[in-house]
Amino acid sequence: MTGFIEMMAAPVATALILVGMHGYLGTHVVRRGVIFVDIALAQMAAFGVALAMLFGAEIGTFTAYLVGIASTVFGAVLLSYTRTRNGSVPQEAYIGIVYVVFSAAMILVLSHVAHGGEEIQNLLVGAILWVSWAEMFKTAILYALLGLVLWRSHPSLMKISTDPEGARADGLNLRLWDFVFYAVLGIVVTASVQIAGVLMVFTMLVVPTVMSLRLFHTTRAQFTFIVLIGTLAVIGGAALSYVLDLPTGAAIVCTFGVFLGVQVALSGLRRSQS
Repeated sequence: MTGFIEMMAAPVATALILVGMHGYLGTHVVRRGVIFVDIALAQMAAFGVALAMLFGAEIGTFTAYLVGIASTVFGAVLLSYTRTRNGSVPQEAYIGIVYVVFSAAMILVLSHVAHGGEEIQNLLVGAILWVSWAEMFKTAILYALLGLVLWRSHPSLMKISTDPEGARADGLNLRLWDFVFYAVLGIVVTASVQIAGVLMVFTMLVVPTVMSLRLFHTTRAQFTFIVLIGTLAVIGGAALSYVLDLPTGAAIVCTFGVFLGVQVALSGLRRSQS
């Protein structure tokens, strides 16, 4: 037990910080129906980090972070222009194209970086096991500042996420607010990708939100559940990785998946018995 705490305390604390921020953003992602926007932005962040590495930077450095931010801000602008009123082309189609293109671009860039295959794996599944307390506090401060922005913007963002036509009728500039949302999401995933990898970023944004929406109808209850189930999944996945000597990020992602699978199975069982 002592060994687990010594090794996993900082990684688990960092993952729990990610759960709170990603949980809130995930509620908007799912309500907007742009489920893969987070993984697209995460992939753009990973591409930016890869580009920085090509010119000599290391994952987790300020240079890599700045290039990742620039890449995701570009992505935020790009995605804010893909919302269409007539719906002739679903926004998810554009998001999927962005994800695929920047995934391929990241592979091309890292093919010219020493140990490029290993770096691809790090950007996909992360290296959260090696997170330090200093990095945890830096992440907490950044997310607290972004949380303040989201708190001040919450009414407008929620209106656009739940009723875009009503928001437009109220005079809200959807393109501007879409950019604000995608920019904040992009900044978050840029930091998160370098810590936890693309797969965990997507999982934390979507899986607990989907589970909460299946059970609750109020925003407060949904967010409370997201934090609780996220905490259980993070601690459970970290414990599993410690006991079985598994990659921590992948273990946490699979734990989230098991929790969702159990929920769906129990829901189906109850319906069959009613």
